[in-house]
Amino acid sequence: MGAMMNSKNVDVFIVLGTRIATSNPDLYNTLRVASKENNAKIVYAHPIEDVAMKNIATQFMKYEPGSEEGVLALLAFYLLRDADLSEDERVFLNDLDLGYLEAESNIGEEEFIEMIQSFTNSKSKTLIIGDDVIAHNRAENIAKLCSLIERNSEFSLRVSSISETVGELEEIEELPEFNGCVIYHSNPLDNSDNSLRGSAQFARAAKISDGDFISISFDGQTINREFKVDNDLKGTIALNPTFDISVDTRRYKFERSEINKINQNSESNNE
Repeated sequence: MGAMMNSKNVDVFIVLGTRIATSNPDLYNTLRVASKENNAKIVYAHPIEDVAMKNIATQFMKYEPGSEEGVLALLAFYLLRDADLSEDERVFLNDLDLGYLEAESNIGEEEFIEMIQSFTNSKSKTLIIGDDVIAHNRAENIAKLCSLIERNSEFSLRVSSISETVGELEEIEELPEFNGCVIYHSNPLDNSDNSLRGSAQFARAAKISDGDFISISFDGQTINREFKVDNDLKGTIALNPTFDISVDTRRYKFERSEINKINQNSESNNE
């Protein structure tokens, strides 16, 4: 579990739970090489699209923050439909409330079917689970789901953040909702930029504008940053760098936050 892989042999990757270009550049480069030299199929699953994956990923599956346990349960269900499972494992998968999990995670059956069909004639498959889930309150059951997939499918498993866990699978908990202004702790490629970056849609939801200086309150602390509109981002989750602040790595990377404008941008002030 988690062994180093030879990118020349792997022609299918599923990447879940990491903004991989910035969180694991070496592994990201492995994907780039596999895409270019081996025409690898790369499924990128994350709540935030990443322009760095645009020309690498063959499929993007956008799920809701916090729903990783549900996504992995669905992944197990669809990957292991024809697998020779124990009676307990088969009962567990058959008892999943697929409609609820698909609705709340925002990934539907058609996306999983498209994914599996794209794997036809593939020879070597790897499932990469990133460090988003290290502090997920369901990390232990997520690890069990990963182990279930590895034991009963052709996927090898690379886990950067959670230890292999064996034992009886637990019922999937109600998936959390991340409403309002949500930030994601992720350092930029350039560690000199400490601004909060979000889409125009995020700016409208937070009632702020490009260039505004803002306060961001989360986890009992408040920080001040400049807000910048990033046209490569979509949706209502903004990227908050952590290289210049102290954030507990044991916390989940997505945070509900309160954002307030300190003063308007310079253009507004000059009007």
